[in-house]
Amino acid sequence: MGERCEKIRESGFVLITALGLVVFLTLAGAALLVRGVWQTDASERVYSRSNALYLAEAAVDQASRNLRTLTAVDDVLTANLSTGSFQVDLSQPIDPLTYRVRTRGTSQNEQRQLEVVFRLTPKSVFEFALFGDEGMNVSGSAITDSYDSSRGPYNDDPTSPSYNAGHNGDVGTNSDQSGGVDLGGSIFIDGQVVVGYEATDPYTVVTDYDPAFITGGTSPPTDTQDVVAQETYFPLPPVVVPLGLSCLDATIGGNTTVTLTPTGGNNGGNVYCYHNLTLEGGSTLTASGSVTVYLTGQLVAKGNSLMGVSSDPKQMLVLMSSTGDATLEQGTFTGSTGFYGVLYGPDSNITITGNAEIFGSINAQSINVTGSAAIHYDETVKNMTQISNTYTTQRIAWREL
Repeated sequence: MGERCEKIRESGFVLITALGLVVFLTLAGAALLVRGVWQTDASERVYSRSNALYLAEAAVDQASRNLRTLTAVDDVLTANLSTGSFQVDLSQPIDPLTYRVRTRGTSQNEQRQLEVVFRLTPKSVFEFALFGDEGMNVSGSAITDSYDSSRGPYNDDPTSPSYNAGHNGDVGTNSDQSGGVDLGGSIFIDGQVVVGYEATDPYTVVTDYDPAFITGGTSPPTDTQDVVAQETYFPLPPVVVPLGLSCLDATIGGNTTVTLTPTGGNNGGNVYCYHNLTLEGGSTLTASGSVTVYLTGQLVAKGNSLMGVSSDPKQMLVLMSSTGDATLEQGTFTGSTGFYGVLYGPDSNITITGNAEIFGSINAQSINVTGSAAIHYDETVKNMTQISNTYTTQRIAWREL
């Protein structure tokens, strides 16, 4: 009997020990499972927080792109990506060329916020030989190319020691619709055709496209970049005539030269204003220094007239504007007119006819070129930032909120 009881006690001890071991292993396993779940959760959280920061940084890059133009036409404020989403808050100006931007990146349940301050540097609106906001019609036997006026006058003779001709005679438009650029006749473009940024196939915007007549801006020519879409919208800011300027009609008679001076403007400075301005055949309107000419009406430069400064087109900036009491009609260059300057008319229709020759840059609402006109883009006008529509951006401060 005692021996039987001893065996029962031994069996009970073994059972209790086994149960204790099971409980211990269960608890240990549960602890390891909990720890594993916690570690997995912590790891996923770290991963999500990292992704959220990367997304917030991506939003900062997008904010930088948004600030390249101060219009909201092409701004992107939100985006959903494979790892989460980002959001760009509206930019807050600190001063006209400094902006504060806040961004958020979200991945799973994690969110990171950044605040960045950007400094903007204006770029010139004069980046094309010809730019027609709504469209351009170029026909006849016209040509476009470029030169550098700081090196001397235009010279397209490659055998000459003073050769001065380039391949940056680009023409552009914001249009992304078929016919936005209509190329007829035998127009030769030594440069690119640049169309609206939303064009899915840039070539569909151009009618009468012939690769033989477009160099693509390279030498030797290439057909791979004849027609391209802009990276962003290219806005044309409005022209606002300063208060107090008297804008009267003026006609410069044949064989007459009028020289504008940096001190002879309406208010004793270098700013002049005309309503309707007509240059008769053989007349000259030039300048002895840097001047700005506002036009609130019609500009007509007839055959054999000359407008601008032949040695430096940057010296004459012509701004065409509509006002409350004068509606802009059009600017017309006819015959063998020579224009040496930069003309900016965001609400104007510019017609260049005959064998007119342009040295500089022209920006308008629409442009019509016919005949045997020649447009030579002056590459130095890229330095003119009196009219600016795009900006380069630089981060000057960064912090996480």
